[in-house]
Amino acid sequence: MPRHRGRLANGGFTLIEALVAATVLAVGMLGSAAMLLRSLQANRLALQRTQAVVLAADMADRIRADRNAAASFALAAGTTLGAPTLSCDAANPCIPADVAAVELSDWQQSVIRALPYAETSITVASAAAPAANLFTITIAWVQTGDDTMASISLIVQA
Repeated sequence: MPRHRGRLANGGFTLIEALVAATVLAVGMLGSAAMLLRSLQANRLALQRTQAVVLAADMADRIRADRNAAASFALAAGTTLGAPTLSCDAANPCIPADVAAVELSDWQQSVIRALPYAETSITVASAAAPAANLFTITIAWVQTGDDTMASISLIVQA
């Protein structure tokens, strides 16, 4: 019985089999990469939404903290405030409206730094009783990688 016959049966992989395996592996890797990119984009959008909610809640706290100047927190959409400064001392105390203007400007700059192409607005709807002022805090921004506008609104009673 010839000995070389056993070696012919164990020929190994052919080139076609190796190419098919490489193609299947490449398709799987592309699918994994696409899934990773989508999850990164979703995480970025979730982070932007979280930042917007935190910033709106921050402004709500600022309004509640300074109820005497609550009406001074009104901000028309598309308005970008400058950086007002306070020049208060013991002889010349700050008035609540000036403090509100500084708070509003600081908050708006925080929003602009945190969210791309952000726009802010705060509307005041006064009810019959002065204590029932309702503030609608709105933040709109362009979602990164999506180029669509997203916005959140928070209604606060001061």
